[in-house]
Amino acid sequence: MTPLPLPSEPPPLFQDLLVEPEEARSILRPQKDERYGFGFALSPYRGCGHGCRYCYVREYPNALHGPGDWGGWVAPKVNAPELLWSQRHKLHQARVFMASATDPYQPLERRYRLSRRCLEVLLLCPTTEVIVHTRSPLVLQDLELLRDFGERLSVGLSIPTDDDTVRQIVEPHAPAIPSRWAAVERLAAAGIRVSIGVAPLMAVHDARVFARRARTSGASNAWVGGLRLLKQDPFYKVLADHGWLKVLAPEYKEGIRAAFLEVFPPPKHKREARVEPVTAPPGPMASQPGLFDRVG
Repeated sequence: MTPLPLPSEPPPLFQDLLVEPEEARSILRPQKDERYGFGFALSPYRGCGHGCRYCYVREYPNALHGPGDWGGWVAPKVNAPELLWSQRHKLHQARVFMASATDPYQPLERRYRLSRRCLEVLLLCPTTEVIVHTRSPLVLQDLELLRDFGERLSVGLSIPTDDDTVRQIVEPHAPAIPSRWAAVERLAAAGIRVSIGVAPLMAVHDARVFARRARTSGASNAWVGGLRLLKQDPFYKVLADHGWLKVLAPEYKEGIRAAFLEVFPPPKHKREARVEPVTAPPGPMASQPGLFDRVG
């Protein structure tokens, strides 16, 4: 008689989050972004423990989870650093955005450290520019590593509202707004170029005070981005119930943007403020390590 198979172990939990480690087949996704131009997006995780209620990534096809499960599961790409190392030849004079479809410094990073290990690979790619975007002060755990990149790395902090009571409703599992301001200040004090992403724009209490707070925090620039809703998005009801439908109006976004332009004026020869391309330092031309080169 053939014995019945034993049941497989359930996926592990991390702070009530379902953790589903996986082996990724690719790690660099070509992208064209209106702010940053051509380059690659790098996401060490699939899913996000922050579970922001408005996140557009909810609509991405997933065999096991639907939009209603967003924020309850994360799939760490456990081979991400090794996969990135094998594909580093693609990154010569390229720009890498980490991350577009997840937060690289969500709470699970404390355990897996995949974002740090990917950054360690990128540090060995001297012609590659890196943009780290997060809403978490957990980025500070890698402060020294970030400094090692010098001028070819910048950090963006997402602060979509100046009111933490708004944040508690739209981003209930994400870090508090005051802790994000503290992270901006520490990064800037360490000499790291920091930008503020007021995106996706949520209800703002005082736009001018918000903009001045961004400037005094040490941020080098800021930008305001609109909200992208899914078809028949339940988040629309959240906005309606709290009287925040104004954030969907183009004139509201332009009003907030105007307040930020007062303290972050765009360069005179450009239409909008943006991250400027990093120029190569004087000295011998840097070269990307070859695919089969040994480093260190």
